[in-house]
Amino acid sequence: MLTEISDLIGMEVYTDKAIALGNVDDLIIETDTQKIEGLFVNNPNPLLVEHSRPVSVPYRWISSVGDVIVLKYFPKFVQTAASPDRVPKVRKLADEMKHFAHDASEKIHHAEHVAVDRIKEAERKLVDEIKEI
Repeated sequence: MLTEISDLIGMEVYTDKAIALGNVDDLIIETDTQKIEGLFVNNPNPLLVEHSRPVSVPYRWISSVGDVIVLKYFPKFVQTAASPDRVPKVRKLADEMKHFAHDASEKIHHAEHVAVDRIKEAERKLVDEIKEI
């Protein structure tokens, strides 16, 4: 039974698919609230984390704590760096986002002009109706 949070250190962590992620090496604690924010796994399973790079598992991902820690969520695979095969994909996504933002900006600009033109036309019609009265 867990009696102190330090008892979490060294515990085995498993995904919801019963795949061993690794052991808890440290805890990430929010000092203001004194709540555990996450578990630090220094040497995770290379089948789950690229190059077995250390990972922080958010505490909200934990399903249960007993003899082991079971997660309710963990990604199928964590890529930890911009590996050469990912760089072109990231650049392509960045370019697509810039294009999307530019298109959205142009559409907003056009909509503003249309709205101003419609307001001016409505104002002219109102002035003409008032003159007729």
